[in-house]
Amino acid sequence: MENEVKKKSEVANSILAKFQQFNKEKEEASSHKILDSKEKYFEQYKRKHCEDVLHDGIPEEDVGITKYVSSNAGFTGILKHRFTDFQVHEIDPDGKLVELTSTSVPEVVPEDNLFEVDKSIISEDIWTKIEETLKSENNDQIVEIDVTNKDKNERTLIHKTLKGVYGTSIFSNTKSKEDVTVIQVGKSTKKDRVCWPKNLPEFLHFTLTKLKMDTTHCVCLLSKKLRLKANCFTYAGTKDRRAITTQRMCIKRKRAEELEQLSIRGIKIGNYEYKSKSLRLGELSGNKFTITVRNLEAENNIIEAAMDSLNKNGFVNYFGLQRFGSSAIVPTFAVGKAILMRNWKLAVELILKPRTDEKCQPWIRQAREAWWETRDSGKSLKFLCRNQHSLEFRVLKALKQNSSDYHGALLNIPRNTLMLYLHSYQSLVWNQIVSRRIEKFKFEPQIGDLVVINTDATHDEVLNEPEKEEMTESDEDGNQEVSEKIEEVRKRPIVQALTEETVSSASIYDIVYPLPGHDVEYPKNEIGKWYKEILQKDGISEEDLKSNNKIFSLYGTYRKALDKVANLEWKIVEHNDFDEDLVLSDFDKVENKELKKETEVSDAKIKSLIMSITLPPSTYATMVLREVMKTNTSVSFHASLTKNVQEAKRLKTSTESSKEDNYPNGYA
Repeated sequence: MENEVKKKSEVANSILAKFQQFNKEKEEASSHKILDSKEKYFEQYKRKHCEDVLHDGIPEEDVGITKYVSSNAGFTGILKHRFTDFQVHEIDPDGKLVELTSTSVPEVVPEDNLFEVDKSIISEDIWTKIEETLKSENNDQIVEIDVTNKDKNERTLIHKTLKGVYGTSIFSNTKSKEDVTVIQVGKSTKKDRVCWPKNLPEFLHFTLTKLKMDTTHCVCLLSKKLRLKANCFTYAGTKDRRAITTQRMCIKRKRAEELEQLSIRGIKIGNYEYKSKSLRLGELSGNKFTITVRNLEAENNIIEAAMDSLNKNGFVNYFGLQRFGSSAIVPTFAVGKAILMRNWKLAVELILKPRTDEKCQPWIRQAREAWWETRDSGKSLKFLCRNQHSLEFRVLKALKQNSSDYHGALLNIPRNTLMLYLHSYQSLVWNQIVSRRIEKFKFEPQIGDLVVINTDATHDEVLNEPEKEEMTESDEDGNQEVSEKIEEVRKRPIVQALTEETVSSASIYDIVYPLPGHDVEYPKNEIGKWYKEILQKDGISEEDLKSNNKIFSLYGTYRKALDKVANLEWKIVEHNDFDEDLVLSDFDKVENKELKKETEVSDAKIKSLIMSITLPPSTYATMVLREVMKTNTSVSFHASLTKNVQEAKRLKTSTESSKEDNYPNGYA
């Protein structure tokens, strides 16, 4: 009997062991399959992108960019070949150019030096007790100073004296109980307690120059280094990634010395200044652009005519291609439209949809493809790091918790990114309206068109303040966008429609058109009806523009149809080195670098244009260049031009090398 039980037990253990071994091999095979798949994919990705694959991106006509102001002849040239070719400097509200000129830390007079300590106002007995308290292991020990008969100024003097002697190692609080008032003094146990000097303003403003990153990513890097939430930083406006940009930023209760010690590639900080007020979104009067266009193929008189026309006639104030993303397969406005239609599933599907026309990290590309094939968020997440902060990671992580909650998955995306999708759709509609208006009415003001009647005034109806906890929550992705929307509404100008009496005195440069929203006026003419037509065609009603959730609510604002540049300066330079820096950046100036001295080059083979312009906030310099050059502004188009130049250089070098091999003495 015992033998039979033992035999059955052995068989059972054997079966269990085989089953466990089978599961283990299955898991390992699955794991190896994923790893092999990853490695093969990365190899394919590397091979593919080593060939300098150029992605077409979104065509300008697909986002309503179709018209020009002038009929001047255009010319070709290469944009953004070097990062120094596209430089942006913020202009503060006082009209001062924001430049990085110094990285030194300002001298701050210590508060202790401002106050001469007079220890005699406190008795020797009290001083002795305080010393004993500081040496004691009992952190709850308190020393009380009787100040019942002293007025507020005398009590304040005692607090200052204590702080002047012991600094942040103690705390002192005034307490009243019955008819007695005392100052309680004890050991400060809060190691992270911030004691900000009263003589020093709370807000540190500084100038930041960055290379090859957008403002949001830059703030994330700074906050990570300082171990702060990203919403601790404020700034007047966001800046492009593919450029060298300089702007003002602000942080509360941080010393300049801490920022000076930071070392982040592509970022340089300086021009520190302590102020009593924070820097708020929109506190800038514009941006100065310094742009180099290389390898011009036009006679000088054609270039001169184009620049003169720009100075006189301005440009169509389109939203540029940057507003719509880099993929024609999934443009950002498509996601925005799905959100407005409350089609949460479609919005998520678009965000996770593979796109062959967009450069991205290979693991993100494969995560998208894995999800698209299997709809298994768990498998897709295996291709992404756990500390990944990509949109795909956030969405897939939410879907893993609840595969049918597409609305919740969207809410897992940072608010400012969600708003970019919605703003992209608004911009698409605006571009389409303006192009259609120019097509039909040219540049003549029409009765019913809207003009701003007072740029300093604002609507009396202001967006309700958000709930207190919404404004102060620690979600680093939310605060900035809520604040931005409030500012947008408060700063919206008052407009009125042109009438028979006023239309003749109006200029096309006065005309504004609204970005669609539930709190704007539309033109009182045929153009106003076009908005409804476009929205209805896209399956969106005016009610869809308003939502109980502030994230998905569009208030609308106004934008000039045509605008002019200010402070236009330009010159043509001739040189032989295609890759030569032609303009110094703030990085270069701080390091005291110098450009090559300009010399008369009789046999110069390359002609380039250097221009500087000042534009209002939210105006696209690429649309100015489009007006001047009459060519495509997409990155892919100019990358293809660069590739052609580099191919020609390689061919020339190869040919010269071949000649030298055939005729070593230099004679043919």
